[in-house]
Amino acid sequence: MGQPNPESTLYSYLGGTETQFDVLLFERIFFQVFEICCRFKLDIADKCLLKAVKVVKMHKSVQDPYLPSIMVLSRIVASTPIDIISHCLHKVDRTKADLLYLITGTSPLHMSAFGFTFSEILNTLLLNAHKNQETSKYSLSDEELTMLLPTALLYLNSVTIKFEGQSSKPFQVILSVYGRLLFGGFSKWKIFVSSSIFEIRLDKLLTASREEFSNLFSDSLLGKAILIARDHLASNEDISKLDWRLSLFNQVCPSNADDIFDCCCGETGLRSLKQPLEFVNKVVAYINFCRILLFFDCNGSESPPLEKSRIQFLRMLISTWMLIVKKFPENNAYSGNIDGENLSLFRFLEFFVMHNVSELTTEIQNCLIKLDSLPFTEQLVKSFLLYRFEDSVTLKMLRTVLTSLSRGKFSCISVIQLLLAHSKFAQSIHSANQSLDSTQFGLVFTPMRSIMTSLVIPCTNLDSLYFKNKKSTSEPDLNLLELIKLVRVLFQIYVQQREEANVGDEEGINCRELVYLLLSSYGATCSEVDKEIYNLMLEIESNDKSSAGIVAQTDYIWGPSSLKMRKDSVDLKNTESFEELQKVKFRENIPVDPNMCAQTVLHFPYNEFVNGGTSSTVMTEACSTTDKLQIYDPIFILRFSIHCISRNYIEPIEFASLGLLAITFVSMSSNDEVTRKLGYEALSKFNSALEKCQKKKDVKRLGLLMTSLQNGIEGQWRRIPSIIAIFCAEASLVLLDESYANHSSIYEYFNKSRCVNMKDIPLFSTLFWSSSDKFKMDRLWMLRLLYVGLNTEDDAQIYLGNHIFKTLMSFYCSPLSDNDSKELIIQIVEKACQFHRAVRVLVEHGGLILRLSSIVSSLYLIKCQEQKRAAFIQLPMVFKVVSYITSPRNNIEWLPKHAMEQLSELSSNLFKLLVSSFDLIKEESTLCNSILETLTLLLKVSQKREISQPHFTLSEDSLFQLYKTVESCSKTKSDPSTCLALKAVLTTTPPVTIRRMGQENLSKFLRWAVATAIQSKPEDESIVSKLLRWLIASVIRGKISRKLIDNDNNSFSKRESFHSLQSWLSSKNEKVFEENGCDDVLAATIFYLLQILGFNHSLLPSAVSALCLLLVPSSSELESLIGDGTSLLSLCTKIHCPAEANPAWRWLYDEKWGEVSNEISAAEKLDEIHACERLVMVASNILMKKSGFSHIFELKDVENLNVYDWERSLIQI
Repeated sequence: MGQPNPESTLYSYLGGTETQFDVLLFERIFFQVFEICCRFKLDIADKCLLKAVKVVKMHKSVQDPYLPSIMVLSRIVASTPIDIISHCLHKVDRTKADLLYLITGTSPLHMSAFGFTFSEILNTLLLNAHKNQETSKYSLSDEELTMLLPTALLYLNSVTIKFEGQSSKPFQVILSVYGRLLFGGFSKWKIFVSSSIFEIRLDKLLTASREEFSNLFSDSLLGKAILIARDHLASNEDISKLDWRLSLFNQVCPSNADDIFDCCCGETGLRSLKQPLEFVNKVVAYINFCRILLFFDCNGSESPPLEKSRIQFLRMLISTWMLIVKKFPENNAYSGNIDGENLSLFRFLEFFVMHNVSELTTEIQNCLIKLDSLPFTEQLVKSFLLYRFEDSVTLKMLRTVLTSLSRGKFSCISVIQLLLAHSKFAQSIHSANQSLDSTQFGLVFTPMRSIMTSLVIPCTNLDSLYFKNKKSTSEPDLNLLELIKLVRVLFQIYVQQREEANVGDEEGINCRELVYLLLSSYGATCSEVDKEIYNLMLEIESNDKSSAGIVAQTDYIWGPSSLKMRKDSVDLKNTESFEELQKVKFRENIPVDPNMCAQTVLHFPYNEFVNGGTSSTVMTEACSTTDKLQIYDPIFILRFSIHCISRNYIEPIEFASLGLLAITFVSMSSNDEVTRKLGYEALSKFNSALEKCQKKKDVKRLGLLMTSLQNGIEGQWRRIPSIIAIFCAEASLVLLDESYANHSSIYEYFNKSRCVNMKDIPLFSTLFWSSSDKFKMDRLWMLRLLYVGLNTEDDAQIYLGNHIFKTLMSFYCSPLSDNDSKELIIQIVEKACQFHRAVRVLVEHGGLILRLSSIVSSLYLIKCQEQKRAAFIQLPMVFKVVSYITSPRNNIEWLPKHAMEQLSELSSNLFKLLVSSFDLIKEESTLCNSILETLTLLLKVSQKREISQPHFTLSEDSLFQLYKTVESCSKTKSDPSTCLALKAVLTTTPPVTIRRMGQENLSKFLRWAVATAIQSKPEDESIVSKLLRWLIASVIRGKISRKLIDNDNNSFSKRESFHSLQSWLSSKNEKVFEENGCDDVLAATIFYLLQILGFNHSLLPSAVSALCLLLVPSSSELESLIGDGTSLLSLCTKIHCPAEANPAWRWLYDEKWGEVSNEISAAEKLDEIHACERLVMVASNILMKKSGFSHIFELKDVENLNVYDWERSLIQI
């Protein structure tokens, strides 16, 4: 114990410079400075002590090599004598308040001692104030109390969990004192918040992310004051009454104030501010405080005075926002960049104010619509038009505000007129057609040869495979989309107001010109912008008489061609041959692009649904397709098709040559009934036109196709399978070209088969097993057809019924299979895995997982790096298939039961690939991410199995290999691969043999894991908490394993009777407590994680159990560390046996394992917490002594304060 731990001398960053850092020397100096502080009361000593303690809070930015040093320092600070509490509470200044806040967070006993001492002080203050007596030595002024507020709030949050929400008198005293102080101060807001104690002292921080700004302001002293004021309001029925809150609001926010700045700070010269960060902090706090006063009881009755105050507050917010956007036009440079890393301070403030405006209009819309007028609405719109017209974030929030005010009394027509009159409105709308790839004008006379030849199967992108949410839309596109949505909302409000006023549309906006503008910018695609434009045009046409039928009058010609058609229609209107000339102009300006028609067939949005027959709502699957490719909107293009074929503008052969007939066929396989009906109508019109044509060869062939398909359809508007629709779409072009390779086969099929079999795959056997001299082309054509035709569960069922997957998998393994065929078969299988029936057959009967495993194993066996790099192209497909296989709908029931062994083999091969292909993976970080994500998925599937079944898990050696590989590939601790690796580690079952890793390797592994967890983004349960649970489970499960403890076969059954930690520990074998350096490393890590989590009481019993197993020395030596009159056995008796000691316990990453335990009283629960808090500090003392430190925390000092007796008395109050 006398030898210093290897972590005693390490490098660390102090004051921004790298120095040799001796923690033993630090300890001696730290406690010497502490003695100086307490004895001589020197401010400089307090500041030195504060600087030393702040080092402990460096964990967010500390690097791996310096983390052990920080962990040691945290234990040193936790060992600070309890006298620090009284020292900091005497003549409080900013330094002492900060020091007290940091130290109370490092130890639960310091926290309890502070609560006891602080409560006693407040009780004395209240008693003396009541008796008009002199105050005690702990006299605290209002300013001192305010500086202690963060520590008081920390304590209140702690005891809320500790006492399970029980409302006790001492806690109410703290809230009452602060309530009196804060509400009294806030009533004189400008004077109160101008105190220097509220300064953040970070004026140089003028750019940051929105989250960083929010955290900065909420963690400031002023932000915490708002929180404790809210808590006091919730706990005191008298001051929570409406009259009292309104009275305070009127003091804080007088009716003659114009904006928030005037009330809050009395400053409007925003550009001349000397301390802009302090200014914004006050504004944010002021808005939050006013919202607490006005919206504390949202379920209560709304009185006229309350509504008046809320409306006044909303007006002030709007005026404030208008002032900000006027003073800071350069904020437009951050347009749409609300979630960026470098947000300007006043851009954040602008967003914050506008966000509050948006929320308030939604919350009080019922009282807003009662007002006789809403003049601020037009003012808001004018400011938007002047200063933020091209900002998508403001556009979206303005739309939310106007939607909430839709039933209010404001002139929507005036708002629309202002918007349409903006100099950049038409320009912005016209930008829609600039993104179109197609520039087709006029009729194409050369027919497209084949749709299948246009198929390009996109390779799976590793960057988007597991990070789909990172996809971003360009700012101009976002602006345009939000602008169209805003116009649509305004028009809906305009129509509503017109109907309520019972007036016509003679006066107002020029809707016809607006439709022409929209139509000229329309691309007829499935993009979100085009969808909004089309829906807006439909709504205008259906609600404005002057605009009715405009799209039809322009013959459904869209884009720039519509402008020419409109001009020519005016010129030709009075001519005798108007209809013939109109047909000529139509043919000259038809904007249909055959290539886009082919892409529409190949990537048809089968899951797009039409809402109410007018507006389209694109489902997620359709969106993911149309985001990548430009395809026509089926609804519009079908209406266009019906119009042009009915007017005889184009001939049936031309109609088919353009690809419009192909789109008609695939629309009949849509899941949406409206789309199918339009498809059937277009097909009927085409058939009628075809019958009137001269009986040429092309006409006859198309006639055979039409007859065969119509004969195979049973029932009206019935959905036909995708494979049949795609085959007919391809045939509609191939039959027009005799030179095409498969022309004769397709023609013969329709010539012989007068009725298409809807449950068959046309020409599959003929072309897939072709014996012609072009057999390879025939097979590839059929494989492409199979790929494109697989889109729904019904399609998958047809494939299964025809044994397509079985045939393809057999052919894939045969010598006849070429590389092109293999690639297409893999793509078909990948697509099939999206469908539940298909994936189950492929896994259970097709050996799919084993084939994937063989692909992976072949990759890591390749020695040549260049060959391996080329072979790695197959991996994205493997990852995607695994993600489909392991989706929740598959692994809930059958997958863990029937395919776990195969998945384990695949997982093992993926792991070997990861660690053996280090150099290549280092170059391709996305490859590392995908392997890790796939491993995590497979580990989660393993967790679904019964506890008695074999599971896939990673050994301690594998965990260390994983850490080394990922650490070498990652650049920072926030690197996605690092976080994914830790997630994979925490998904595996905690290894019971983690100590076999060895002290050095275990130290490195845990150092990496802790640093990564600290840097990780927050989840429902923090990664830090998961890591702590994982380590605790590893220690406890390892210590109770048969290899280390029990030698008899009845050990597990005996353990079921253990009720307390003492009874469980008493069954230990001497082998458990043999000296092992790994135990100290694990204990130090567990203690540090507990510190970071604020000694979470729900984790304490298990954590203390693990620490006892790791650190408990001989009982005689231990008793000296506990305190007078207390034994180890008495403490352990009060702690219930940890859940992890139950033989039925199992590890779950996503949730804690639920154990049904006996109900215990509040007193017993508190006794358990007290025992845990004392033992956790005993563990810290043991670690300190083992590391060679001379100072330990004296538990008897806490006992002498009678803190435990005081807390026990609280549950009885």
